[in-house]
Amino acid sequence: MKKFALPVVLLLAPLLASCASGSPDDAASSAPPPAAEGEVHWSYDGEEGPDEWGALAKDFAACETGDAQSPIDLPDHAAEKVKGHPKITSSPTVGESVDTGHTIQLVPDGDASEIEWKGNEFDLAQVHFHMPSEHTVEGKALDAEFHFVHTTESGKVLVLGVLAQEGDAENEAWQPFVDGAAEPGSDELPIDVAAMLPTDPTFEEYAGSLTTPPCTEGVDWVIYHEPIELSAEQIAVLKGAYEDNARPIQPQGDRVAYEGTITVNQD
Repeated sequence: MKKFALPVVLLLAPLLASCASGSPDDAASSAPPPAAEGEVHWSYDGEEGPDEWGALAKDFAACETGDAQSPIDLPDHAAEKVKGHPKITSSPTVGESVDTGHTIQLVPDGDASEIEWKGNEFDLAQVHFHMPSEHTVEGKALDAEFHFVHTTESGKVLVLGVLAQEGDAENEAWQPFVDGAAEPGSDELPIDVAAMLPTDPTFEEYAGSLTTPPCTEGVDWVIYHEPIELSAEQIAVLKGAYEDNARPIQPQGDRVAYEGTITVNQD
């Protein structure tokens, strides 16, 4: 499994820091990191909320003028079928939780997953969450949504989306992420992508954008049809870190959602 080069990581850092606003339960222990000098502040409400993102900075123009923006409302099942099957190769590793000031990311220390799709090899850069879900299914939002952001060495982006809803039992595979949300800065957190994904391999794919400024388009979205389940306690921890950090649904236009299945292998 290839690792993407450092210059690409640095180039993509501002694009991949998908973020969220919200009020942690304990502001003293969960205070977001200070903004970098020259960084444009944005949020999910008020004068710096989603409706104003495009006017906050020249680089954010796509948030307002783009015609292939994310998220969108997905059908329960897409009529069109995908040609081919994405192949995920998962390698258990460890990572560190990072508070971006808008969400919690779990950043792998090593190779965690690789997706082979459409002649490209995408490597996992980070996993983060939004609450409630950004994508809706036939108009309905779920409790949360996780984004597995993958990139290529040339800078292409594929986001593997996993919707989440409340269930009866603790989801052991997701507990390390929840622990990191409770204590940002935690390291050596286990990451097992194969175990974190839904068992049903069905997904829906469409062409979209990053869901946070600068709303860059050309992002390939692959979203699992089946949601995972988290316990009420796990959802409460995520909500205590960040909530209401979901961008509103964007116009779909003439874009088509396609349906297919994913192959997952454990390395």
